[in-house]
Amino acid sequence: MKTFRTSALCAVAAAAMATPAAVPQIPAFWQDMTTEIDSDGLWIESGFLTIRGRASAGAQVAAFEALEGGTPTDGSDSDFSLRLTAEYEAANGLLWGFRTELDTGNVEIADFERDEFYVYLASEWGRIELGENDGPADSLFFHAPTTGLGQIRGDFARYTGSVALLSPYDSRDSLKITYLSAPIRNFRFGVSYSPEWESNGSDPDPRNQTRQNDVVEIGVQFVQPLGEWIWGVSAAAVKSDADPITQREDIDSWGVGTQLRRGDWTFGSAFVQRGQSNRRFGSDNEYEWNAGVYWRGDDWRVAGSYALTRDGSTDEHRFGVGGSYEITENVYFRMDGVVTMDEREGRADRDGWAVISEIGFRF
Repeated sequence: MKTFRTSALCAVAAAAMATPAAVPQIPAFWQDMTTEIDSDGLWIESGFLTIRGRASAGAQVAAFEALEGGTPTDGSDSDFSLRLTAEYEAANGLLWGFRTELDTGNVEIADFERDEFYVYLASEWGRIELGENDGPADSLFFHAPTTGLGQIRGDFARYTGSVALLSPYDSRDSLKITYLSAPIRNFRFGVSYSPEWESNGSDPDPRNQTRQNDVVEIGVQFVQPLGEWIWGVSAAAVKSDADPITQREDIDSWGVGTQLRRGDWTFGSAFVQRGQSNRRFGSDNEYEWNAGVYWRGDDWRVAGSYALTRDGSTDEHRFGVGGSYEITENVYFRMDGVVTMDEREGRADRDGWAVISEIGFRF
Protein backbone atom coordinates (compact mmCIF):
# COMPACT_ATOMS: atom_id res chain seq x y z
CA MET A 1 0.00 0.00 0.00
CA LYS A 2 1.26 3.46 -0.86
CA THR A 3 0.03 6.48 1.09
CA PHE A 4 0.76 10.00 -0.02
CA ARG A 5 0.24 12.95 2.32
CA THR A 6 -0.17 15.75 -0.18
CA SER A 7 -0.85 18.31 2.55
CA ALA A 8 2.80 18.14 3.69
CA LEU A 9 4.08 18.61 0.14
CA CYS A 10 1.78 21.57 -0.40
CA ALA A 11 2.97 23.19 2.84
CA VAL A 12 6.64 22.89 1.83
CA ALA A 13 5.94 24.36 -1.61
CA ALA A 14 3.98 27.25 -0.10
CA ALA A 15 6.76 28.11 2.34
CA ALA A 16 9.39 28.11 -0.42
CA MET A 17 7.37 30.48 -2.58
CA ALA A 18 6.31 32.85 0.20
CA THR A 19 7.24 36.53 0.11
CA PRO A 20 6.64 39.28 2.69
CA ALA A 21 3.90 40.66 0.44
CA ALA A 22 1.80 37.53 -0.02
CA VAL A 23 1.55 33.81 0.78
CA PRO A 24 -0.26 31.58 -1.78
CA GLN A 25 -3.47 30.11 -0.40
CA ILE A 26 -3.99 26.37 -0.73
CA PRO A 27 -7.55 25.41 -1.77
CA ALA A 28 -9.42 23.89 1.16
CA PHE A 29 -10.10 20.65 -0.74
CA TRP A 30 -6.39 19.81 -0.95
CA GLN A 31 -5.32 20.76 2.59
CA ASP A 32 -5.88 17.38 4.26
CA MET A 33 -6.18 15.10 1.26
CA THR A 34 -5.04 11.48 1.64
CA THR A 35 -4.50 9.19 -1.35
CA GLU A 36 -4.05 5.41 -1.22
CA ILE A 37 -3.42 2.87 -3.98
CA ASP A 38 -3.83 -0.76 -2.99
CA SER A 39 -5.54 -4.00 -4.07
CA ASP A 40 -8.91 -2.24 -3.94
CA GLY A 41 -7.82 0.44 -6.41
CA LEU A 42 -7.50 4.19 -5.89
CA TRP A 43 -8.89 5.83 -2.76
CA ILE A 44 -8.89 9.59 -2.09
CA GLU A 45 -10.22 11.28 1.05
CA SER A 46 -10.40 14.97 1.85
CA GLY A 47 -12.57 16.11 4.71
CA PHE A 48 -16.09 14.80 4.14
CA LEU A 49 -15.41 13.80 0.52
CA THR A 50 -14.30 10.28 -0.50
CA ILE A 51 -13.48 9.17 -4.05
CA ARG A 52 -12.81 5.54 -5.05
CA GLY A 53 -11.78 4.26 -8.46
CA ARG A 54 -10.79 0.99 -10.07
CA ALA A 55 -9.94 -0.14 -13.61
CA SER A 56 -9.27 -3.66 -14.84
CA ALA A 57 -8.55 -5.41 -18.12
CA GLY A 58 -8.47 -9.12 -18.90
CA ALA A 59 -7.66 -11.47 -21.77
CA GLN A 60 -9.69 -14.67 -22.09
CA VAL A 61 -9.22 -17.97 -23.90
CA ALA A 62 -11.67 -20.89 -24.04
CA ALA A 63 -12.02 -24.45 -25.28
CA PHE A 64 -15.63 -25.42 -25.89
CA GLU A 65 -18.12 -27.65 -27.63
CA ALA A 66 -21.23 -25.86 -28.86
CA LEU A 67 -24.61 -27.09 -27.68
CA GLU A 68 -25.47 -28.40 -31.15
CA GLY A 69 -22.48 -30.77 -30.97
CA GLY A 70 -19.24 -30.79 -32.90
CA THR A 71 -15.51 -30.71 -32.35
CA PRO A 72 -14.16 -28.66 -29.43
CA THR A 73 -12.53 -25.48 -30.66
CA ASP A 74 -10.68 -22.54 -29.17
CA GLY A 75 -12.14 -19.10 -28.63
CA SER A 76 -10.89 -15.85 -27.17
CA ASP A 77 -12.25 -12.56 -25.90
CA SER A 78 -11.26 -9.59 -23.78
CA ASP A 79 -12.90 -7.39 -21.15
CA PHE A 80 -12.32 -3.94 -19.74
CA SER A 81 -14.08 -2.36 -16.77
CA LEU A 82 -13.90 0.96 -14.99
CA ARG A 83 -15.61 1.90 -11.71
CA LEU A 84 -15.70 5.29 -10.02
CA THR A 85 -17.54 6.25 -6.84
CA ALA A 86 -17.63 9.63 -5.10
CA GLU A 87 -19.35 10.25 -1.74
CA TYR A 88 -19.86 13.37 0.37
CA GLU A 89 -21.04 13.14 3.98
CA ALA A 90 -22.83 16.31 5.02
CA ALA A 91 -22.73 17.71 8.54
CA ASN A 92 -26.36 16.61 9.08
CA GLY A 93 -25.43 12.95 8.43
CA LEU A 94 -26.78 12.70 4.88
CA LEU A 95 -24.53 10.77 2.48
CA TRP A 96 -24.57 12.01 -1.13
CA GLY A 97 -22.83 10.08 -3.88
CA PHE A 98 -22.62 8.89 -7.43
CA ARG A 99 -21.30 5.70 -9.01
CA THR A 100 -20.42 4.88 -12.58
CA GLU A 101 -19.34 1.54 -14.00
CA LEU A 102 -18.31 0.75 -17.56
CA ASP A 103 -17.96 -2.93 -18.45
CA THR A 104 -17.36 -4.23 -21.97
CA GLY A 105 -18.00 -7.84 -20.96
CA ASN A 106 -21.17 -9.86 -21.54
CA VAL A 107 -23.09 -7.21 -23.47
CA GLU A 108 -24.06 -9.91 -25.96
CA ILE A 109 -25.22 -12.44 -23.36
CA ALA A 110 -28.93 -12.62 -22.50
CA ASP A 111 -29.53 -8.89 -22.09
CA PHE A 112 -26.68 -8.44 -19.60
CA GLU A 113 -26.29 -4.72 -18.96
CA ARG A 114 -23.39 -3.86 -16.69
CA ASP A 115 -22.83 -0.22 -17.64
CA GLU A 116 -24.15 1.80 -14.72
CA PHE A 117 -24.42 5.46 -13.80
CA TYR A 118 -26.52 6.66 -10.87
CA VAL A 119 -26.63 9.08 -7.97
CA TYR A 120 -27.79 8.24 -4.46
CA LEU A 121 -28.76 9.71 -1.11
CA ALA A 122 -28.46 7.63 2.07
CA SER A 123 -29.35 8.20 5.71
CA GLU A 124 -30.69 6.31 8.71
CA TRP A 125 -34.08 6.06 6.96
CA GLY A 126 -32.66 4.22 3.92
CA ARG A 127 -31.27 4.95 0.48
CA ILE A 128 -32.65 6.54 -2.70
CA GLU A 129 -30.99 5.84 -6.06
CA LEU A 130 -31.64 7.53 -9.41
CA GLY A 131 -30.04 6.40 -12.67
CA GLU A 132 -29.09 3.32 -14.64
CA ASN A 133 -28.54 0.44 -12.24
CA ASP A 134 -30.02 -2.82 -10.94
CA GLY A 135 -33.27 -2.78 -8.97
CA PRO A 136 -34.23 -4.57 -5.73
CA ALA A 137 -35.41 -7.72 -7.53
CA ASP A 138 -31.71 -8.32 -8.17
CA SER A 139 -29.88 -6.56 -5.33
CA LEU A 140 -31.99 -8.01 -2.46
CA PHE A 141 -32.51 -11.51 -3.87
CA PHE A 142 -30.65 -14.59 -2.55
CA HIS A 143 -29.74 -17.33 -5.05
CA ALA A 144 -26.93 -19.71 -5.99
CA PRO A 145 -23.66 -17.84 -5.30
CA THR A 146 -21.17 -17.39 -8.13
CA THR A 147 -17.65 -16.02 -8.49
CA GLY A 148 -14.81 -15.95 -10.99
CA LEU A 149 -16.31 -15.80 -14.49
CA GLY A 150 -19.85 -16.34 -13.23
CA GLN A 151 -20.34 -20.12 -13.58
CA ILE A 152 -23.94 -20.81 -14.71
CA ARG A 153 -24.67 -17.11 -15.24
CA GLY A 154 -21.37 -16.11 -16.71
CA ASP A 155 -19.03 -15.90 -19.65
CA PHE A 156 -19.53 -19.51 -20.79
CA ALA A 157 -22.60 -18.38 -22.78
CA ARG A 158 -20.27 -16.52 -25.15
CA TYR A 159 -19.29 -19.94 -26.44
CA THR A 160 -22.20 -22.33 -25.83
CA GLY A 161 -25.71 -22.46 -24.37
CA SER A 162 -27.52 -19.77 -22.43
CA VAL A 163 -27.23 -18.42 -18.89
CA ALA A 164 -29.40 -19.31 -15.91
CA LEU A 165 -31.96 -16.85 -14.56
CA LEU A 166 -30.82 -16.99 -10.90
CA SER A 167 -33.27 -14.19 -9.95
CA PRO A 168 -36.63 -12.89 -11.28
CA TYR A 169 -36.68 -11.48 -14.81
CA ASP A 170 -36.09 -7.77 -14.22
CA SER A 171 -35.32 -4.47 -15.97
CA ARG A 172 -31.51 -4.90 -15.85
CA ASP A 173 -29.70 -1.53 -15.79
CA SER A 174 -32.53 0.57 -17.20
CA LEU A 175 -33.06 4.14 -15.97
CA LYS A 176 -35.03 3.90 -12.73
CA ILE A 177 -35.66 5.40 -9.32
CA THR A 178 -35.13 3.06 -6.36
CA TYR A 179 -35.80 3.15 -2.64
CA LEU A 180 -34.01 0.67 -0.33
CA SER A 181 -34.98 0.67 3.33
CA ALA A 182 -32.54 0.58 6.22
CA PRO A 183 -32.55 -2.73 8.18
CA ILE A 184 -35.58 -2.91 10.49
CA ARG A 185 -35.28 -5.82 12.94
CA ASN A 186 -33.24 -7.81 10.38
CA PHE A 187 -35.76 -6.98 7.63
CA ARG A 188 -35.14 -4.89 4.49
CA PHE A 189 -37.29 -4.04 1.50
CA GLY A 190 -36.95 -2.11 -1.73
CA VAL A 191 -39.05 -0.84 -4.61
CA SER A 192 -38.10 0.65 -7.97
CA TYR A 193 -39.85 2.17 -10.98
CA SER A 194 -38.50 2.35 -14.53
CA PRO A 195 -40.62 4.20 -17.12
CA GLU A 196 -39.09 2.20 -19.96
CA TRP A 197 -36.64 -0.63 -20.55
CA GLU A 198 -35.30 -1.08 -24.06
CA SER A 199 -32.84 -3.64 -25.40
CA ASN A 200 -31.61 -4.59 -28.88
CA GLY A 201 -33.20 -1.42 -30.22
CA SER A 202 -31.05 -1.36 -33.37
CA ASP A 203 -32.61 -4.55 -34.74
CA PRO A 204 -34.88 -3.63 -37.69
CA ASP A 205 -37.41 -6.30 -36.68
CA PRO A 206 -39.34 -5.01 -33.63
CA ARG A 207 -40.12 -8.61 -32.67
CA ASN A 208 -36.43 -9.01 -31.78
CA GLN A 209 -36.46 -5.94 -29.55
CA THR A 210 -37.33 -5.49 -25.89
CA ARG A 211 -39.62 -2.58 -25.06
CA GLN A 212 -41.16 -2.84 -21.62
CA ASN A 213 -42.99 0.12 -20.06
CA ASP A 214 -43.74 1.03 -16.42
CA VAL A 215 -41.49 -1.62 -14.89
CA VAL A 216 -42.05 -2.05 -11.14
CA GLU A 217 -39.70 -4.17 -9.01
CA ILE A 218 -40.27 -5.14 -5.37
CA GLY A 219 -37.80 -7.03 -3.19
CA VAL A 220 -37.78 -8.10 0.47
CA GLN A 221 -35.04 -9.71 2.55
CA PHE A 222 -34.83 -11.12 6.09
CA VAL A 223 -31.53 -12.10 7.78
CA GLN A 224 -31.27 -13.87 11.15
CA PRO A 225 -28.25 -15.24 13.11
CA LEU A 226 -28.62 -18.94 14.02
CA GLY A 227 -25.78 -19.85 16.35
CA GLU A 228 -22.60 -19.72 14.26
CA TRP A 229 -24.66 -19.46 11.05
CA ILE A 230 -26.39 -16.51 9.43
CA TRP A 231 -29.60 -17.44 7.62
CA GLY A 232 -31.39 -15.28 5.08
CA VAL A 233 -34.56 -15.53 3.03
CA SER A 234 -35.77 -13.26 0.22
CA ALA A 235 -38.61 -12.73 -2.23
CA ALA A 236 -39.03 -10.48 -5.25
CA ALA A 237 -41.55 -9.69 -7.99
CA VAL A 238 -41.42 -7.71 -11.26
CA LYS A 239 -44.28 -6.44 -13.45
CA SER A 240 -44.43 -4.28 -16.61
CA ASP A 241 -46.37 -3.67 -19.84
CA ALA A 242 -44.86 -4.70 -23.17
CA ASP A 243 -45.06 -2.48 -26.25
CA PRO A 244 -47.47 -4.32 -28.60
CA ILE A 245 -45.19 -3.66 -31.59
CA THR A 246 -42.68 -6.20 -30.21
CA GLN A 247 -45.30 -8.98 -30.06
CA ARG A 248 -43.90 -9.96 -26.68
CA GLU A 249 -45.56 -10.68 -23.36
CA ASP A 250 -45.61 -8.36 -20.35
CA ILE A 251 -43.10 -9.02 -17.58
CA ASP A 252 -44.73 -10.94 -14.75
CA SER A 253 -41.97 -12.69 -12.81
CA TRP A 254 -41.31 -13.60 -9.18
CA GLY A 255 -39.05 -15.74 -7.03
CA VAL A 256 -38.05 -16.84 -3.52
CA GLY A 257 -34.49 -17.51 -2.36
CA THR A 258 -32.49 -18.46 0.70
CA GLN A 259 -28.88 -18.29 1.89
CA LEU A 260 -26.75 -19.75 4.70
CA ARG A 261 -23.37 -18.27 5.68
CA ARG A 262 -20.76 -19.43 8.15
CA GLY A 263 -17.23 -18.10 8.16
CA ASP A 264 -15.77 -18.36 4.65
CA TRP A 265 -18.65 -20.53 3.37
CA THR A 266 -21.90 -19.47 1.68
CA PHE A 267 -24.75 -21.73 0.49
CA GLY A 268 -27.62 -20.38 -1.58
CA SER A 269 -30.62 -21.55 -3.59
CA ALA A 270 -33.72 -20.11 -5.25
CA PHE A 271 -36.88 -20.82 -7.19
CA VAL A 272 -37.66 -18.38 -10.01
CA GLN A 273 -40.88 -18.15 -12.02
CA ARG A 274 -40.28 -16.26 -15.25
CA GLY A 275 -43.59 -17.26 -16.81
CA GLN A 276 -43.84 -15.73 -20.28
CA SER A 277 -42.05 -12.49 -19.32
CA ASN A 278 -40.77 -10.70 -22.44
CA ARG A 279 -41.23 -13.85 -24.52
CA ARG A 280 -42.94 -14.13 -27.90
CA PHE A 281 -46.73 -14.47 -27.86
CA GLY A 282 -47.69 -18.11 -27.34
CA SER A 283 -44.40 -19.17 -25.70
CA ASP A 284 -44.37 -21.70 -22.87
CA ASN A 285 -43.97 -20.70 -19.25
CA GLU A 286 -40.43 -20.90 -17.87
CA TYR A 287 -39.26 -21.54 -14.32
CA GLU A 288 -35.98 -22.46 -12.64
CA TRP A 289 -34.42 -24.05 -9.58
CA ASN A 290 -30.83 -23.11 -8.75
CA ALA A 291 -28.39 -23.89 -5.93
CA GLY A 292 -24.72 -23.47 -5.20
CA VAL A 293 -21.87 -23.16 -2.71
CA TYR A 294 -19.09 -20.57 -2.38
CA TRP A 295 -15.83 -20.47 -0.42
CA ARG A 296 -13.63 -17.43 0.12
CA GLY A 297 -10.03 -17.54 1.31
CA ASP A 298 -7.32 -14.91 1.53
CA ASP A 299 -6.35 -15.13 -2.14
CA TRP A 300 -8.77 -17.76 -3.48
CA ARG A 301 -12.46 -17.61 -4.42
CA VAL A 302 -14.16 -20.89 -5.44
CA ALA A 303 -17.80 -21.71 -6.27
CA GLY A 304 -19.96 -24.44 -7.74
CA SER A 305 -23.49 -23.90 -9.00
CA TYR A 306 -26.34 -25.80 -10.67
CA ALA A 307 -29.59 -24.73 -12.34
CA LEU A 308 -32.51 -26.63 -13.84
CA THR A 309 -34.58 -24.44 -16.15
CA ARG A 310 -37.86 -25.86 -17.47
CA ASP A 311 -39.37 -24.35 -20.61
CA GLY A 312 -42.50 -26.23 -21.57
CA SER A 313 -41.34 -29.81 -22.21
CA THR A 314 -37.63 -28.86 -22.32
CA ASP A 315 -35.31 -29.18 -19.34
CA GLU A 316 -32.00 -27.34 -19.48
CA HIS A 317 -29.37 -28.42 -16.97
CA ARG A 318 -26.33 -26.27 -16.22
CA PHE A 319 -23.51 -27.18 -13.86
CA GLY A 320 -20.54 -24.89 -13.32
CA VAL A 321 -17.42 -24.74 -11.16
CA GLY A 322 -14.73 -22.11 -11.08
CA GLY A 323 -12.98 -19.42 -9.15
CA SER A 324 -10.26 -16.83 -9.02
CA TYR A 325 -6.79 -16.42 -7.55
CA GLU A 326 -5.06 -13.15 -6.63
CA ILE A 327 -1.54 -13.59 -8.02
CA THR A 328 -0.53 -10.15 -6.74
CA GLU A 329 -2.60 -7.24 -5.52
CA ASN A 330 -2.84 -6.06 -9.14
CA VAL A 331 -2.82 -9.32 -11.16
CA TYR A 332 -5.51 -12.01 -11.02
CA PHE A 333 -6.37 -15.33 -12.67
CA ARG A 334 -9.91 -16.64 -13.18
CA MET A 335 -11.17 -19.94 -14.58
CA ASP A 336 -14.57 -21.59 -15.13
CA GLY A 337 -15.83 -24.92 -16.39
CA VAL A 338 -19.51 -25.26 -17.34
CA VAL A 339 -21.50 -28.19 -18.72
CA THR A 340 -24.97 -27.66 -20.19
CA MET A 341 -27.52 -30.19 -21.45
CA ASP A 342 -30.96 -29.88 -23.06
CA GLU A 343 -33.52 -32.66 -22.60
CA ARG A 344 -36.75 -32.63 -24.60
CA GLU A 345 -39.36 -35.33 -25.10
CA GLY A 346 -39.16 -36.92 -28.54
CA ARG A 347 -35.75 -35.41 -29.34
CA ALA A 348 -32.19 -36.48 -28.73
CA ASP A 349 -30.46 -34.71 -25.87
CA ARG A 350 -28.14 -31.84 -26.79
CA ASP A 351 -25.11 -31.08 -24.66
CA GLY A 352 -22.19 -28.69 -24.68
CA TRP A 353 -19.38 -27.48 -22.46
CA ALA A 354 -16.89 -24.68 -22.07
CA VAL A 355 -13.63 -24.27 -20.14
CA ILE A 356 -12.54 -20.64 -19.89
CA SER A 357 -9.48 -19.02 -18.36
CA GLU A 358 -8.68 -15.34 -17.97
CA ILE A 359 -5.64 -13.40 -16.88
CA GLY A 360 -6.26 -9.84 -15.82
CA PHE A 361 -4.70 -6.70 -14.40
CA ARG A 362 -6.42 -4.23 -12.10
CA PHE A 363 -5.35 -0.93 -10.64
